[in-house]
Amino acid sequence: MASSSGVAIIEIHPEPIRGPWIEGFVLDRHVIKSAPIGYYGQHMQFDTVRSELGELIYQLKNRNGPPGDIIETASDFVAKQWTCRIDCLIAAPPSVQRAKQPAVVLAEGIAALLKLELLDGVVVKAKPTAAMKDVPPDKRSALLKGAIQAGPTSVAGRRVLIVDDLWQTGGTMRRVAEVVTAMGASEIRALAMTRTK
Repeated sequence: MASSSGVAIIEIHPEPIRGPWIEGFVLDRHVIKSAPIGYYGQHMQFDTVRSELGELIYQLKNRNGPPGDIIETASDFVAKQWTCRIDCLIAAPPSVQRAKQPAVVLAEGIAALLKLELLDGVVVKAKPTAAMKDVPPDKRSALLKGAIQAGPTSVAGRRVLIVDDLWQTGGTMRRVAEVVTAMGASEIRALAMTRTK
């Protein structure tokens, strides 16, 4: 399916995500199936089949793929799901430094398409962290609490949408929501593009 801008809108399978927000969704699974196929050197190789959105997110994160179809699809979902219920977006802070941060690229694109304000500096990474997939689940909350802090940009009285590219355990988005709540946001919603589990 194509939108009025000519960019394809991808078929998605949204699921609610629970957290300290009014509503949250992930648009699709990241991987449909993955089976080990043997070792290459010391590393196990997998035959992985991703969802259409999952493949685009993978390409964006790892191969500098274009974000247009992802942005169009997410914007279409936000417009239908939350019309007049949000007035600004923030991107979840990354745990891995890249030249282009996927969550920021996506939040910028969604904000531009929907003519919403994208706020920078609402939350900051006070100290670097390892990628959350490399941190044991029982250590993530404490690590994120120390790392993600309030920044200089105010969200008091604002209706905020937190955008992230990939939902693994949800720890980063939950921590961002806690910080934004403490900063006085009036309503918080959350949107992740794909989920790993």
